[in-house]
Amino acid sequence: MSNQQQKKLFAERLTKALTEAKHPISPTYLSNEFNHRYDGQPISVQSANNWLLGKAIPNQDKLAILAIWLNVSNQWLRFGDSDQAPSLLNQDDSDSIDLDFYFKFRRLNNSQKKLITSLIEEILG
Repeated sequence: MSNQQQKKLFAERLTKALTEAKHPISPTYLSNEFNHRYDGQPISVQSANNWLLGKAIPNQDKLAILAIWLNVSNQWLRFGDSDQAPSLLNQDDSDSIDLDFYFKFRRLNNSQKKLITSLIEEILG
């Protein structure tokens, strides 16, 4: 399979996962939501658009964030292994909220993380 075909199929799977998760198919939305969860260099709207149009495939660390956020496996999102349905993790709403907090926590600086960790320890006793 050619590299261009792989990119096109990735875009189809990404669109399917976004649709299944009831997210809009929008490069602006995708880049904003992705950047809220990713602690590396933010992606541009153009990068998100390239993913959706099948012009590019994200690298492994970005792919992992997309997979967690969209509740699919890395393997399915990247390669489309078998005919697996996109919702592979069977998360309920509370798991999704936990993941959102995790992604936000990762974006904090070390002193903020220590403060939040201390607060949690104090609450839990």
